[in-house]
Amino acid sequence: MLTRIDHIGIACFDLDRTVEFYRATYGFEVFHSEVNEEQGVREAMLKINGTSDGGASYLQLLEPTREDSTVAKWLAKNGEGVHHIAFGTADVDADAAAIKDKGVRVLYEEPRRGSMGSRITFLHPKDCHGVLTELVTSAPVESPEH
Repeated sequence: MLTRIDHIGIACFDLDRTVEFYRATYGFEVFHSEVNEEQGVREAMLKINGTSDGGASYLQLLEPTREDSTVAKWLAKNGEGVHHIAFGTADVDADAAAIKDKGVRVLYEEPRRGSMGSRITFLHPKDCHGVLTELVTSAPVESPEH
């Protein structure tokens, strides 16, 4: 089923300033950045390490690009900080269905496109002890994109 912690999502008001903090403090560099218009965020993926299943573990820094995005609403309510945890899986469709069968609400009827071409869905935080949980099937990544 789940193979690794794929990433920890961190909501922030200023992506560039937050990236610089993680670069200066921990030496983490941006592996990938993009704007996800559907989700209304600008993001940076900071690679922490590779994993035995060919994936990697990242910090995902998220800055809202519009006030009506989920991340903007979350920031307005909670301020900056950990937004969600994402677990890697080889098959997001099958694992989401299996988890749904256990009574956990899956937020997307069909998985959507996530960072770096991945396929994602989310589990309702009220069913996961207050933690917004993402399931991720990574797309093959051959080289960094910026």
